[in-house]
Amino acid sequence: MKIDKISQIGWVAAASLAGVWLASGFQDTSTKLAVVDIAQVVEKSTHGKTNQDIFAKMKKNREDLLQFIDDNRVLTQEQAIQLRTLWSKDNPTTDEKNQMERIKADVIASNKKWTELSGKPTLTAEDRTLLDEYAKRGQNMELIARKWYGDFTNEMQGWADKQKVASIEKARTAIQTVAKAQGYTIVFEVGIAPYGANDLTQPALQAMNAAP
Repeated sequence: MKIDKISQIGWVAAASLAGVWLASGFQDTSTKLAVVDIAQVVEKSTHGKTNQDIFAKMKKNREDLLQFIDDNRVLTQEQAIQLRTLWSKDNPTTDEKNQMERIKADVIASNKKWTELSGKPTLTAEDRTLLDEYAKRGQNMELIARKWYGDFTNEMQGWADKQKVASIEKARTAIQTVAKAQGYTIVFEVGIAPYGANDLTQPALQAMNAAP
């Protein structure tokens, strides 16, 4: 059960883009207008690219775990929980990596045994007992994989939403800094004024990258 429904979650939702920014602090009353594509500012910034890389790593990590379970459904519940704990670590120690590989090797060996028994023409009582146990594990793993799929989806969406809010705030600060420096009194998001002149997207991107 691969996480194939979680696509690259964009850091900027369309509903969050429609906006107008006022660059305060001017002494004159003249109006000078500009536009900006905040989606580009966020997604092409160093901050945005880092978030996208982190998200991609999180997504692959969880995909790989669920795929392993799908390929080898003979895990015990204890093995599954141990693998989830170890697999989700960002920087596992050497001991943790070795422990994970040992568990994976044991699971793969059990899966091989299951395949052998499934193709065996004559089964002993012990064989049947083991096959029944593997079948029960397979059913349990199906339920666990479905639950974890939902858990991972919610977890990653929550992380992306949190990063989106922080990223948009950083972009807005950069936009206001550039607008004030260049004397613009009002900045429209490009979705509101798609044909507006005085595009501040690139200067705002540079300002966001330069911000601490």
